[in-house]
Parts: sequence; structure tokens; C-alpha cells
Amino acid sequence: MQKYYKKLLNLSKIKKTVKKKLLFRSKKKMKNIISLLLLFFTFCIFISCNKSVVFEEKVIFPNTNWSFENKAITFKVPIKGSDKPYAVFLELELSGAPNVDMFHATFTLITPKGGKTIKPLMFNFKSPQEPYITSNSNIKIYRLTAYPKKYFYETGDYSFEVNQFSNKADNYGIHSLNLRVVKVKE
Repeated sequence: MQKYYKKLLNLSKIKKTVKKKLLFRSKKKMKNIISLLLLFFTFCIFISCNKSVVFEEKVIFPNTNWSFENKAITFKVPIKGSDKPYAVFLELELSGAPNVDMFHATFTLITPKGGKTIKPLMFNFKSPQEPYITSNSNIKIYRLTAYPKKYFYETGDYSFEVNQFSNKADNYGIHSLNLRVVKVKE
């Protein structure tokens, strides 16, 4: 009888151990499923937030120098015609201090049918009018809104040309120029 009782006790212990392991595994699986769901929802939110960016391109200048020989930078932007407004941003990324206090440029917009709009721009490095983003102590990104609300009714390739004319020398300290076109609410 004692042998039978010991076997039952052992069987009971094994049952409890198996039950604990299964319970632990199911909790672990549940945590993994929740983690995957959170990752999936974060990814979905990230994608839905970036739907408003229609175009973004960065031109990096060699030796952090926007040289006078390459003073005009042109971006070709394919846009589907719409009666919805867009915002157009320019960002200059500086590494170190630029050799000028103010950076003057023209911003030319050429439509697919050849219409032109020329707009003067100025980046004021001493007292920026728009906020700048600092990624670290050596790099600053100055953002300028070229068009807060611009309508592109024609479908096709638009040309955005940024022509710097701040001086006839090279402009050291300028790492890159970024153009971003974003859908905005009316």
C-alpha cells in the first residue's frame, strides 16, 4: 500500500510540475503575443504618420562645403495634381560654424508645363526665425518653410531649384540641404 501511495504522491507532484510549466509557458507566450501586437501597432502608427510626406531628398556636400561652382541644386519631384495643399520645407544641416551669418538663396519652382515662381529665402544663422533641431553639439539643422500652403494642380514632375548667392566664395560648414514636401490639412 505504501508503494502505491508513494506512486500517487509522485504522480501528484509530476502533475503539479507539469501544470506550473504549462502555466509559465502560456504566460510567456501571452507576453510574446502582446509584445508582437504592440510592435505591429507602433509600426502601423509610424506608417500612417509618414503618409503625409510626399517627397524627401537630401543632397550632401563633399567636405561640408556648398561650393560656389555648384551653387544651384535642383530637385525633381513627381506630384499627382490635387486641390489639397502641401507644405514645402528646406533644411540646412551645419557641422560647425558657417563662414557667413546670413545665407541668401532663391527658391525657384517650375511646374510641369513650364510656369515659374521665384522666391527669395534667407537663413539667419545668428538668430533663426524658425526653430532648428540640434542632433548633437556639432550639428545643427536649420529649417525654413518655403511654402506653408502650396497647391499643385498639375500632375507631373515639378522642379525645385535652390540657388545660393550669399557670396562668391565657398560656404564651408554646410553639410547638406534637404527638401521635404508634405501634405497639410486645409
